Amino acid sequence: MHTPRALLLGTLAATLLTFGCQLISASITSPSDSISGTGHAIGGSSDAISVSSGGKPDADKVTYERDMRAYTSTFVKSGAESSTFAPGATRIAASHGISNWETNAETADAIGAGLSDAKQNPAQAQAFCTSVGLNGDLSKKIVSEVKD
Repeated sequence: MHTPRALLLGTLAATLLTFGCQLISASITSPSDSISGTGHAIGGSSDAISVSSGGKPDADKVTYERDMRAYTSTFVKSGAESSTFAPGATRIAASHGISNWETNAETADAIGAGLSDAKQNPAQAQAFCTSVGLNGDLSKKIVSEVKD
């Protein structure tokens, strides 16, 4: 008579153990998840700023540059995987109504300022541009924005 009860208890214990492991696993994040979350947080805060600014074109430009600058600086300081930069930059640009940030005039200024905030020199800025896949005129402009 103890066999059905033991079987029930064993099944219950195995179920709880499996559920507990899944719960713990779901709560663990990797460093790249963390920096992606930073991009979401920056992008989300820019939505609120843009709305509160009344949607003025100059205010939109200023908030976009500020958000992209902060994202770039935070990204470089975090040491995140270079492949995660573009998706975060795309989210920030989209939150400001910019569909192609790689060709936007304010992007180079903002990224260059962010690299300067992160204490990068021109050689490091060039290496950053190369590692995240920015090249051509955009890369040249970004590097020119970084001060020694």
